[in-house]
Amino acid sequence: MPLRAFIAALVLAVAHGTAVAADIVGYSEAFDTLFRVDLSTHTAQELGAAGTLNGTRIGDLEGLSFGPDGNLYAVSDGLKILVRISEQTGHASVIGLLNLAGEPLTAHLDLAMTFTCDGRLWLSAGDGNFWQVDPATGATTPVGNLGVKITGLTSNGSTVYGTGSQGNNNLYKIDTATAHATLVGSYNLGTYVTTVSPGFDATGKLWSILGYVPPPQGTTTFPPWSDLASLDLSKGTLTNTGPITGPTDLQVDFAGGLKGLAIVPPVCSGGGAISVDPTPSLSLQGLLTLAGSLLLLAGTRLRRRRQN
Repeated sequence: MPLRAFIAALVLAVAHGTAVAADIVGYSEAFDTLFRVDLSTHTAQELGAAGTLNGTRIGDLEGLSFGPDGNLYAVSDGLKILVRISEQTGHASVIGLLNLAGEPLTAHLDLAMTFTCDGRLWLSAGDGNFWQVDPATGATTPVGNLGVKITGLTSNGSTVYGTGSQGNNNLYKIDTATAHATLVGSYNLGTYVTTVSPGFDATGKLWSILGYVPPPQGTTTFPPWSDLASLDLSKGTLTNTGPITGPTDLQVDFAGGLKGLAIVPPVCSGGGAISVDPTPSLSLQGLLTLAGSLLLLAGTRLRRRRQN
């Protein structure tokens, strides 16, 4: 085989291998602690707690979303504040109060949040209220009421989707100008789910984390911590792919399970779809393997030339 052809084949082989082996990673919160969730292996790694505000734990963190700036944001349902989360430590930096007009500060609202690719930030509550949020201050502007129970928001480019739960097992498309929720379809899921936290990956696939607190009616055993699922954007159907596992103390320390799912920042491209770079990227191991193979090949050919 000619040298150029061999090198080209080697590059493609290494690139293909590293692309196939690449895991899809997201972030989620268990009360006040950030977890790195490997969606390919269904495993969760604890990163760290959010900290405190004036001596009070910054807890009930929900609605994790990457902004177009690449920063990770969340809301505290307990303190009704917008925060920015460190991906490395889980520490929360307070941005500001949400000032949710008409909502009691002590109420548990099942807040959900997402950025659209234009940088606008959207927030919903389980009672249907829907707001636009200033990501620089946390100030909210009411848009309307969705008319349905939503516990999760996510966006694909400029299109916002809402996930229902607690008896409303349906996927919706949200009109951010009017707060109108258009039904996409039913999950076809018979299990009671407390929260459904959706998130798109870089290919446009819609994932979700399922939370089960309180346990389903008639259940006497403690519910599973959290499950991972995928959603069909055209039909709304949900496929449960199994439980997410992590440190052995999760069942005790984080009995509320995971809420929120952030995988990639929203990207505007071609009518609002997430753009995908078709060129596979090499890992460090792949680059070292490729470099070693090329050096070995070059040395072999040099020895042959000297012998001739």
